[in-house]
Amino acid sequence: MASATLLLVGLLACASRQGAATNIADAELSARQVPTVEQFQIGPGDKISIKVWRHDDLSMDVTVAPDGTISFPLIGTLDVSGKTYSQVRELLTSAIREYYTDPQVAVNIVELQNQKVIIVGEVTRPSVLQLTGEMSVVEALTLAGGINQYARTNNVLLVRGGTEGPELYTVDVDSIFSEGAGDQLVMLQRGDIVVVPTRTITNAARFFKDVSSVLAPFVAGSAVYRNALSGGAQGTAVLE
Repeated sequence: MASATLLLVGLLACASRQGAATNIADAELSARQVPTVEQFQIGPGDKISIKVWRHDDLSMDVTVAPDGTISFPLIGTLDVSGKTYSQVRELLTSAIREYYTDPQVAVNIVELQNQKVIIVGEVTRPSVLQLTGEMSVVEALTLAGGINQYARTNNVLLVRGGTEGPELYTVDVDSIFSEGAGDQLVMLQRGDIVVVPTRTITNAARFFKDVSSVLAPFVAGSAVYRNALSGGAQGTAVLE
């Protein structure tokens, strides 16, 4: 729990520094959109279909193991975690080429189970949600039970790209509800962390306590955590 708390301290401290977090409206359009199928990264629990032309014995559906690997005849174990399906195809083609001349390999996604986003902070139910299609930040907040009375929603923090080197964006959820601001309506992507900050420093302790249990399994050993331990993020930062 301590590691998750320190991570949030670090992220909020980084975001509160001038220029550290970009409002989503000022980011590239692609930051607000859903990635194309070609951009989806494969991870544990995802199921993929592998077809090798004229080699039915090598054609099969496989599920990515918890360690991010798949087992494949002739080749053995391959690490596919974090790779797109086209990258997996290239990896398989290269490996099969050791045994067959000019193999024709097709890889397709059968089922995605690793497209998760995390919603924490001043929401009713801090949650880990599975993306099964398009999901906006508003839909995610709704699935987490909605925001509570302590929330500051004009500066919701979106952490993207993992905890090692995250991109930080702010989202003005207030303007989505009050003005229908389409430039704030970001579509979530795999690995996104949405942090709804507390309105006042008085609620900071409860805020971190509530989110720690959700974040802890995902952030142990992260760079932000190590930075916090070394004194890189001091104190508790609350977004303005």
